[in-house]
Amino acid sequence: MIGMLTFHWADDYGALLQCYALKTHLSQYEETIVIPYSPKALYSRYSLVRCPRYLRLAGRVWSVLDSLRPGRFCSRWLAKRRIAQFRAQHLTSDRRRLLSAQEIAAYRREIHTYLVGSDQVWNPDITEGFQDGYFCTFRAQLPEGVRCVAYAASTGQERLDTSCDAALTQYLKNFDVISIREQGAVPYLESLCGVRPKVVLDPVFLLGKQEWERLLPARERPKERYIAVYDTEYSEEMALCLKNLREKLGLPVVVVLHPMMERYCWGADRYAAGCGVKEFLALMHGAEYVVTNSFHGAAMSLILHKQFVAFRLRKRNARIENILQIAGQAARFVRTAQEGERMLMEPVNWTEADTLLETERMRAKAFLRKHVLANGG
Repeated sequence: MIGMLTFHWADDYGALLQCYALKTHLSQYEETIVIPYSPKALYSRYSLVRCPRYLRLAGRVWSVLDSLRPGRFCSRWLAKRRIAQFRAQHLTSDRRRLLSAQEIAAYRREIHTYLVGSDQVWNPDITEGFQDGYFCTFRAQLPEGVRCVAYAASTGQERLDTSCDAALTQYLKNFDVISIREQGAVPYLESLCGVRPKVVLDPVFLLGKQEWERLLPARERPKERYIAVYDTEYSEEMALCLKNLREKLGLPVVVVLHPMMERYCWGADRYAAGCGVKEFLALMHGAEYVVTNSFHGAAMSLILHKQFVAFRLRKRNARIENILQIAGQAARFVRTAQEGERMLMEPVNWTEADTLLETERMRAKAFLRKHVLANGG
């Protein structure tokens, strides 16, 4: 049995998509479970009523009041409900919540490999500091021969603050094999653990277009033509690009809102709120064009063969940049509205993109066969 440790608990499309893809792929060969580890520090990260600890008192009060506005509260509730149904159906139906590394060790004794990742499980900015379970600190409590492997784990940046180096060096010693998602982080992690980590694709690429389409009942597939938008932060250049595209193409703009971080600031024709994972996929799948600054927005555009463009973020662009380079689509990573309009009109060479991605997909699957599956798949 393989036990996965990842962000399955997050009400976030990218986190759920990568978890679903990795479990689905591995389950073809061997029983694979998602361990219900939810660190206590992250328990309230996706609560219905938002009260971010990093804000001052006035900011917290405003955030709480904003969360309680009837429209926003109801859309978040609906999204959480749909996501919970997807999680129970496809990831884990176990209602237990493991809060510590010690609880993980005692959870299922038949596990022969603990698989950590994907997602930013090693990014202390995301995880409120390092969380022991994502570094297999329970290793000493496991029977002899049980392995700990990192698959496409991410620090979210090319290197962490030097204050993290000593702790991370010790944590990495718990792993038999390490693979990461971003090429740019290889020198940093190699300097800490003395071994060059493998670079593998995000798990969403383990499944092909047809496999993702199986999640889409016909009734959920939109019929109209539209430009889909999925963002992780507001960008004036991206907003200008959307305004110009709407006028030039005569198509409505549909914003697929993040389940817990809505931004009603794009001047869209429609804001798709309260979406679950399947609704998110349906909206991406049905779009004529996709404009995004999200890694998984770009990743799903590549998989679903969408005419797309990805805008740069204020910081931490390594993930998107890396996957677009792998797919031979680096020119689609843009800064300005003008660049975005031009590249969106340029047809994607899908033969080239699919060939390049297939090469990396085979390498990722080979890594899993060699280091994770008990019988080599």
